[in-house]
Amino acid sequence: MQLYSSRPARAALQVLGDLIALVTIVVAVWVARQVHDAIASLGALGTQVEDAGAGFSRTLRDAGEGLAQVPLVGEGVAQPFRDASGSAEELAAAGVALRDAVDALAGGVATALWLLPALLVVLLWVLPRLRGVRRAGATLRLAATPAGRELLAVRALVGQPMTRVLAAVPDPAAAMRAGDPAAIEALASLELRSAGVRASSR
Repeated sequence: MQLYSSRPARAALQVLGDLIALVTIVVAVWVARQVHDAIASLGALGTQVEDAGAGFSRTLRDAGEGLAQVPLVGEGVAQPFRDASGSAEELAAAGVALRDAVDALAGGVATALWLLPALLVVLLWVLPRLRGVRRAGATLRLAATPAGRELLAVRALVGQPMTRVLAAVPDPAAAMRAGDPAAIEALASLELRSAGVRASSR
């Protein structure tokens, strides 16, 4: 498997692109983590509300239980405290819901912040790079046999810019019909260079 082109300039660009892709993903993950921590820190407010509500509920409940011990009027006086204790428990539950919502928001935003750049890197760079690597490998395999080099020559006639084809072989159609080995080699070399594979005569 040939990961980088045999042409130095193209290989340097490929290495640079790979480094940029890697740095992009690392920075995206780092930024996502920082944003996650910043948003998640807001969940402390929910924890404070929960603790305050739970503490207030316990205090009111204990006060109600204490007042219930008063003869004759105890139960009547204690009931409002018990009702208020229930409201305080609802406040504590609201604090829990707030903390959970903040955690969910932090996770969702952080995931989007690293996943979207990663997908862009994969679509715009990694997949084309993999296609290039596969093309280079297939081209190398074709170049290993005379028939394969003839096929590469035909591919060059079809896919390479005509100015390059004519510069390599002035009359490519006639040369191909005649089976001119030099012309076939020249055209195959065009395709090899285009795929980033070192062109070498057999």
